[in-house]
Amino acid sequence: MRKINCLSLSLLLLPFLGEATVSKSLKARMSYCSFYSPQKGPYIESYLTIDGNSVCYALNAEGKYQASIEATVIFQRGDSIYYFDKYNLLGPETSDTINAVSDFTDLQRVSLPNGDYTMELTIRDKNQVSAKPYTVKQPINVLYPANIIAFSDIELLKEYNPSETVGKLYKNGFDMIPLVDNFFSKSDSSLKFYCEYYHTEAILDKEPFLLSWQILQYESKSVMEGLSGFARQTPREVGTLLREFNIAELPSGNYNLQVSIRDKNNNLLAEKECFFQRSNPPANAPSMSGELSSGNGAFANTFVTKITNRDTLAEYIRCLWPICSPNENTFAINQLENANMTAMQQFFYDFWVRRNASQPLTAWMAYKAEVDKVNAAYTIGRKKGYLTERGRVYLKYGAPNQISRAYNEPSTYPYEIWQYYALGDQSNRKFVFICQELGSNDFRLLHSDARGEIYEAQWMVILKRRTESLNDVDKTNSRSTYGNQFEQLFQNPR
Repeated sequence: MRKINCLSLSLLLLPFLGEATVSKSLKARMSYCSFYSPQKGPYIESYLTIDGNSVCYALNAEGKYQASIEATVIFQRGDSIYYFDKYNLLGPETSDTINAVSDFTDLQRVSLPNGDYTMELTIRDKNQVSAKPYTVKQPINVLYPANIIAFSDIELLKEYNPSETVGKLYKNGFDMIPLVDNFFSKSDSSLKFYCEYYHTEAILDKEPFLLSWQILQYESKSVMEGLSGFARQTPREVGTLLREFNIAELPSGNYNLQVSIRDKNNNLLAEKECFFQRSNPPANAPSMSGELSSGNGAFANTFVTKITNRDTLAEYIRCLWPICSPNENTFAINQLENANMTAMQQFFYDFWVRRNASQPLTAWMAYKAEVDKVNAAYTIGRKKGYLTERGRVYLKYGAPNQISRAYNEPSTYPYEIWQYYALGDQSNRKFVFICQELGSNDFRLLHSDARGEIYEAQWMVILKRRTESLNDVDKTNSRSTYGNQFEQLFQNPR
């Protein structure tokens, strides 16, 4: 399940991260999954959820208050628009806009042949006269070749119920309400999901196979005890998997939900993963509520009590921002502003307990070692390395597998292209950094094809803006000149 999250009308690409405030209040979240139909071919399901408390309401013809969101969806293939749709998403009617509002979700299905696309989403609150539309773009790959066994994306579900009525939410005998998020808090005790698999009948004929599903710890790739299942299956044109995990005891951390198909000889034939995060601190761990323990508190006799210098602890908290969630970042800022030593210690301890409940000190020391590397490599004057874009990406995703540096190409600004062979369930992701202040060594992130990061269709043009003007706002490819390698390096970093 691929994510586009929106906070304060900031579209954060999953999930999963970056903010761009468009209106004062509108909050929305979006995700999408790709599927395949033997009759109609591949298609995309997009799910857009609007926070009912964040929109403006207006009286409709029936005298009820109602929200109205204008949504525009474009799928572009190369330089051509393959699909375009503009529609109004109406919220539920209400007579009480203070206590009786609720979130509302829209589902759209778009048929797309196999290929690479750019999905563009624009949303606007029609009841806010001054509200400006905001647009984000996301690369999408659709690939369901007929000669291999393949999974659909994994769709996380808020709930599912048997149904005999075929509607927008209906699939294979159930109404499925998508979960437009990949974060599970302590109050979430179950993880529900749905996916499909294709072409086992054509590939395996009548040979049975093993279908399995499991939750893996993200960093170690180890299977979480008690969170796995399997079933012997017979080949079919389209198979489905609708399951639920009890995650009440799943500790805080990063995880992958994985489904796979193996033949009778245990050969892996197909696999799909879906990244999610879990926050489930122990009962005696400090919370994010801001309530402080009296006296020695929950972190008494832990490593944080040995950090007694306020400036040192403040610096340690500041360097966490590349890996903070939005809520954690807000909370950290509040602690730094208040400068209460006990509150700062509690937050710092809580942060690392959430990531490694059994060994929070080990987790912190491993991260601090990476921060030291980043500060040594990317600090610019008084700006610490972890505050730079290269430092942030390094701390968030780890060291890249390849870095291509080009500081003296004719016609271009100095740039670097970082390549990651794998980022969670993503593969072969690139980051393009550019330094437009010559001699400063302060490279900012210009473009990435990773979810949750800046996507700039005109990145090649901007790289050459040092010598070429940007007159055509639709231009995405810059004129090639002798000695420039940015396009080749992006396709094949070295």
